[in-house]
Amino acid sequence: MILLDHLLIDEAILHSSFACDLKQCKGACCTLPGGAGAPVADGEVDDMYAVIDQALPYLSERSRAILKERGPIEGHAGSYATVCIDDKDCVFVYHEDGVAKCAIERAWLNKETSFRKPLSCHLFPIRVANFGGPYLHYEQFDECQPGRDLGERIGLPLIVALKDALVRAYGEELYERLLTMARDEEDTA
Repeated sequence: MILLDHLLIDEAILHSSFACDLKQCKGACCTLPGGAGAPVADGEVDDMYAVIDQALPYLSERSRAILKERGPIEGHAGSYATVCIDDKDCVFVYHEDGVAKCAIERAWLNKETSFRKPLSCHLFPIRVANFGGPYLHYEQFDECQPGRDLGERIGLPLIVALKDALVRAYGEELYERLLTMARDEEDTA
């Protein structure tokens, strides 16, 4: 583990390759079984409610009904998550050509909202835990093996693949330091 300012970082983040391969995984990160949806930070709760109207046009009738009945999130402060359907699909999932996609991100891509999606989704497969401060670790789900394989084939480092998310979460300056740290470790390996 490495300490960078206030972040404790799993070294696998610096050494791993990854390139999301939706054609192969079919958007598995949005449909992982287990009943708990994507973590939602306390500061994102209002954004999640505010983006519902922009996401609705992309969602199934069932998702719309669940959003109306239960809202977009469940849990409590410090432990919020997106609502799931049948202990699997995030309530914001829509399917396109057999691939699970995020209706919030689609609305963002279409410039219908300024909120892209929960940061935990944007950072995936990097997860953030809290052990007296943020701990970033690389969670290697079996469903993401196609992304690891593609990342290896094209030589794309995980931290480069997730640049936008890491900059969103921690800023450009810290991201550049993280990138330099990864390159320095690669040079000494």
